[in-house]
Order: sequence, then C-alpha cells, then structure tokens
Amino acid sequence: MSPPASLHPSILYQNGDQSVTLIDIPTSIAVAQGRSDTLLSTSPLDAPIEPKEDYRPKSQKAKAKQARESTEQVQHAEYKSLIEPALAEIHTHVSGPWCEPRKLLDPRPQHGESMDVDDPEKEIESRLREWAASTESKGDETAFDLQTMMASLGATSEHDTTTVETVAQGWVTSYRPAREATIGTQVAETVSQTSSFHNPEACPMEMTISNRTAGNAQSGQEYCFTIPPRSTFFLSDSAHSAAFRASFRQITDEHTLPRHFDLVLLDPPWPNRSAKRKGAYEQTGGMPYLKKMLLRMDLDNYMEHNALVGVWITNKESLREHVLGPGGLFETWNVGLMEEWVWIKTTTTGEPMFDIDTAMRKPYEILLLGRAAPNAWTTMTNAKSIKRRVIAAVPDIHSRKPCLKKLLESYMPDPSDYSALEVFSRYLVAGWMSWGNEVLKYNWDHYWVSGETEGAPHEYQLPIRTT
Repeated sequence: MSPPASLHPSILYQNGDQSVTLIDIPTSIAVAQGRSDTLLSTSPLDAPIEPKEDYRPKSQKAKAKQARESTEQVQHAEYKSLIEPALAEIHTHVSGPWCEPRKLLDPRPQHGESMDVDDPEKEIESRLREWAASTESKGDETAFDLQTMMASLGATSEHDTTTVETVAQGWVTSYRPAREATIGTQVAETVSQTSSFHNPEACPMEMTISNRTAGNAQSGQEYCFTIPPRSTFFLSDSAHSAAFRASFRQITDEHTLPRHFDLVLLDPPWPNRSAKRKGAYEQTGGMPYLKKMLLRMDLDNYMEHNALVGVWITNKESLREHVLGPGGLFETWNVGLMEEWVWIKTTTTGEPMFDIDTAMRKPYEILLLGRAAPNAWTTMTNAKSIKRRVIAAVPDIHSRKPCLKKLLESYMPDPSDYSALEVFSRYLVAGWMSWGNEVLKYNWDHYWVSGETEGAPHEYQLPIRTT
C-alpha cells in the first residue's frame, strides 16, 4: 500500500488536525536516517494475540495489588475512549493492510533450541556494551574529529576514502565515506577512542569495528555500521553521566555544535518482568535506582528555552507519577505537560494486538510531551487542557518504536534547523544526537538490506483484506 503523495513515506494515514496517524515503523526509521535501503523486520501480526490464560489474582497480596491499581482503570478508560474511534476512523480511510510489506530477519533461536544457534540480537547488544564499558574504563574522553583528520591527510576529493583506526581492548574501528573507494592508497590514523563520533557530512559514513586479534575478518569478529548524515552518537552507559558530559563538551567544541536542544526525547528502560528476565543493566536496583539515574543525568541543563521534552511510559500509573508527580522528572526539569500521544499497537487489519481490556498487558504505550520554561524565572505547570493524539502502528521487532521525527518536527521553531537529543536510543537519526549503550544497534548492517539480491531475506506478503 502506498501513501498519498502528500504524506510522508512512513505515514499511511493522517487526518487534518493530525490527531490520528497510521505510521509504518521500519519505514519511519529508514527515512529518518536518510536511507533508501530496507530495515529488516519481523512478521506483522495478522490477528490479535490470545492470552494463555485468563489472569485472576489468587493470593491476598495479588488481590491487594489489583485494588491499588484500580486508579489505572480510570486512565485506561480515557485512553480507550480515544483509541476506539481513532481505529474506526482509520478503517474508513485505509482499505488495505496497516503496514508496508516487510523483509524479514532470519528467525531468532527459540526457547529450548541448541545453544549453538546464533542470536545476532544478543550478540550485538553484548558487543555494544563491551565497547561502551571498555571506553569508560579507560577514562579517555577525547572525541574523534573527522574534519581535522581529513584535512590533515589532504583528503579533499569526494571520492577519497579515509580510514581511521582506534584500539579498544583488541578492537579496531575505521571510518570512511559510505561510497565506493576509487583507485588510491587508503590512509590510516590512530585516534584515542570510539565512544563518541560526529558525522559532519551531508552523506552517511561507514564504520567498521573488527577484532585485531582475529587475524582475518571472520564471522562474528567484524561489525559494520552506517552513520547517518550530520548525526552524533555517544556510546556509553547512561548511568555514567559524567563521562557523557566530558565527551559532549569535547565534541561540541570541535564541531561547533549546539549544547542546548530544542527537542529532548527519552525512552527509559522502565523496570518490568520481561526486562528483568533479560538481565538489562538498568534493572539493577529497580525503580529507585532508575529514577536516581535519570535525575543525575541533569538533562534540564541541556534543554533550550521552550524545548519540547518527550518521555515514553507504559500504561502503569506509577510511571506517570515518576514523570508527572511531585518530585518527578517534569517538575525537576521545570517542564509542563502539554500533550499525550497514545501509540496503539495493531494487527495488519487494524485490531489491537491484545484485547484492549486485558488485565495483564495493554496494547498501547504513552509519549508524554511537555514544554520547558521560556526563561529562568518561570515555573512551568501542566496545560489546563491536555491535547491527546493517537498513533497506530503494527508492532515491529520487540521494543522497537516508530521514529516520530517527522511528527515532532512540526513543533520545532524551524523544522529545517533545530537541535535534538535522544536518550536510551537504539538507532541514530540524521541531524540528531543520540546517547545510550545500544545506540548503534539498528545501524548495524545485519538489520539492513538494499534492493533484491540473491540470498536476501524473504519478503512478507501481506494478506488482502476483504472487509
């Protein structure tokens, strides 16, 4: 299904006041990176997921907890009253599937399969955290200056290829323009570390990290990434905010980049049972640890006057309190809530992925959008009337959210010239700064394919709707 010519390539439907939008997740990420190739995905849901059993609290503790969570039902009823008419509206305008055709990743190993089965997702997550921790342990926060290095090497032709090497516990990193190298000698220069990088060019860069001790580039010992135009990344654990600040000062100095942002977007790793089973680093210490970590990041110091601030949460009332309640993130940062965006996860036929009233899991997440103070002496409060919007999207790889760059740009003073910082990011966005210990995950070439090539991942054929 192709969107009308007037819409953004990733937006399949949007009404006049932009209160209801249908967006395709893989396309939204690809376009935000300025890429024409395809981001690999998982099979979209054709039918809602049925719960394994009807959940009912059995113990007294569980019953008491359910009683405490009754206030969440009031909030849920409000969201439900927005979601159902929004889905009905999309149904009247979209006759085909609710996402674009997908090219699929190779299936991940299932529970009970041999340990010899590779799991690329766990592999890249482990490597990224290894590299982030390695750099932090060295305590060297000198940023890589591509422009100065290229000038010193006399690389002025657009066809020149430049390779830069840096060593971190046996790993070597090289960068070059993402284009075919012409005849000539590749020049190498050693730099101190790879935790932060700014691509100042209007074209993407190729980054390769290989294991120096491997001898030859063997399977599992070389990783290739594409860095979008004018994007910046900080590969570090978000708990180490001091390391980020040092690297941030260095890289903004060298490239004359803004130190305050018109847009700050966060997708915090809120504690939950599935994340705890996965062993994510942020789960250590639970919610008290995470909230302290978020406050220690001092993100309000990086916000421009009137900055737009977005924080993703689930439907849990406790998370709303951590962001909006007394002593919460917004109050600490002097940010007032102005809008809520509800992402409803649907099937290809526009049904919620779970029963919307299920007790265990709700088929939506919330983006809380606020405004920072216009000056130092104004205390921000929540807007008297909170605008709410609904974004529908067919779920992609677990926890991968739609990129909302196009939707958020309409709130910028100048959509063609603004500064943005995304925290806990798992992929880069052209023109944005991104910080996290998995910040390069979906820029790894393993997740991308260009054109129809022999041996390329198969394409998922969407069903034809008859109603």
